Amino acid sequence: MPQIDFYVLPDTSADSHLHYACRLVEKAYTLGMQIYIRSADEAMTEQLDALLWVFRDQSFIPHHREQDTAQPCAVIINHSKAPNHREIMLNLGLDTSPDYADYDRLIEVVSAVSEIKQAGRERFRHYTQQGHKPKHHAVS
Repeated sequence: MPQIDFYVLPDTSADSHLHYACRLVEKAYTLGMQIYIRSADEAMTEQLDALLWVFRDQSFIPHHREQDTAQPCAVIINHSKAPNHREIMLNLGLDTSPDYADYDRLIEVVSAVSEIKQAGRERFRHYTQQGHKPKHHAVS
């Protein structure tokens, strides 16, 4: 059963949750963890692909958009196919991933944008109904 953490942001800007997600990915990456960023769609995948290069002046997070067995990478980002590793999933989709229970840890980042907030509440409720005890982290 995965550890599930919800990081709830007060920000209503359209991409605040993406910037915060990059910070979480950077932290996990520096700790040597493998992260799958599940984006909502191709446009978000492209946005995150670019953002991981520039979100912080002095950092860069190496990543791939697909699982590449020839050149393994700790950070995989896409919206359609989960990688083989099952350490951390960072879900930025509006729905619940069918694979979430296969991971050691699931991270959900929710902003105050009404659509994202409402979808986050539905996912929280879903996980609770499935017997999980998600943790809520209010980010200031």
